Amino acid sequence: MSMQSPTKILIVEDQQDIAELLKLQLEAAGFDTAWAADGESALSMLLTGNSFALVLLDIMLYAVDGIEVLKRLQESHCDAAVIMMSGHGNEALAVECMKSGATDYLTKPYELTDLLQRINRALDHRLAVLEKQQLEQEREDFFLMLSHDMKNPMAAVIGSIDIVREGRLGAVTVEQSDYLQAAIDSSNEIVTMIDNLLDVRRFEAGKMRMTIRPRNPHDIICRVSEQFARTAEQNSIRLNVISDGNVPDVAVDQLVLIRVLANLLGNALKFSLEEDEIVIACRCVEGNEAHATRIPIYVKLPPHFTEKNCFVRLSVSDNGNGIPSHELGRVFDRYTRLADRTEREQSGAGLSLAFCKLAIESFDGAIWAESKQGQGIEFIILLPCFPGGDNVCKKHIPGARQ
Repeated sequence: MSMQSPTKILIVEDQQDIAELLKLQLEAAGFDTAWAADGESALSMLLTGNSFALVLLDIMLYAVDGIEVLKRLQESHCDAAVIMMSGHGNEALAVECMKSGATDYLTKPYELTDLLQRINRALDHRLAVLEKQQLEQEREDFFLMLSHDMKNPMAAVIGSIDIVREGRLGAVTVEQSDYLQAAIDSSNEIVTMIDNLLDVRRFEAGKMRMTIRPRNPHDIICRVSEQFARTAEQNSIRLNVISDGNVPDVAVDQLVLIRVLANLLGNALKFSLEEDEIVIACRCVEGNEAHATRIPIYVKLPPHFTEKNCFVRLSVSDNGNGIPSHELGRVFDRYTRLADRTEREQSGAGLSLAFCKLAIESFDGAIWAESKQGQGIEFIILLPCFPGGDNVCKKHIPGARQ
């Protein structure tokens, strides 16, 4: 039966008599200890593979003081818990230490019972932090599994069904083709949910890779509307595009903006019934009109957004049930499922709009929703025109100043 190794504690103290007393007391309590007489020695010991669980760190050290040692430990992601020690009780100093990442603060002279209690609390806190980090890593591993171990089989499923639907393995009836197409659409929806989940996480972790270039928004909305035209027609829903082909370019990642609009159109189709209408629109918004636009207070605006004089306004609207006004601020939150939606409208993981928000914000734009319950909903995107776009805007807006 293996014996558990004693917990290792590093004492960083420039007064040898205090350090030796601490070593004797802590080793009598069952800990394994080491001593560093200055900050540089402590950093060398902590950052070269020594598995210390806790550091007793004196603040008043020569050359490199305890607070500097603490900050450098935090920057290097050292996982040891740190209890700061000082011979001068100073509340402001204690607060600074805690803000810099210390687990606790101890004033000398100390009582051994109090010291041991603080050490045990700090070790428990460290263990909880490490367990949380392990859970975070497991979540990252889960995301990778979704990306590689689920998307690839789904692609194979979609391809196989499509081969049958096209009649390559034998004739299929119109009814059979419709059922097979429904299976393909549902499989594609699963892939979209996986993509949204992964990309929301990438945005939040700052790992979303994009190629941002000037792109024509008219071309993008036409491309997206073509993708959904067949589905809209099958459900007897009118899909209309209202756009001026001469709108200015916007600086975006084209594939990401296509996914944003596809998410919005996909939601609109879910919430629409036969004979309903969905409109995807694109136009330029100049100067005074842009500044007069009432953007809800829950929208996070990029720096200098209100100083710009030219925007492209993209929108997707439907005449479904709509959303109560007091719920509009929550629709872009992750995993939001509004309570008063019908069962048909509650399909999905609640991530598509969260992805849209993160994507548009990455383009220095703004997105929000306007709706009244029972009167449909309009999702509005404002993207700054690419430099020089205001001249294009003035040329093609009726009544624009020349």
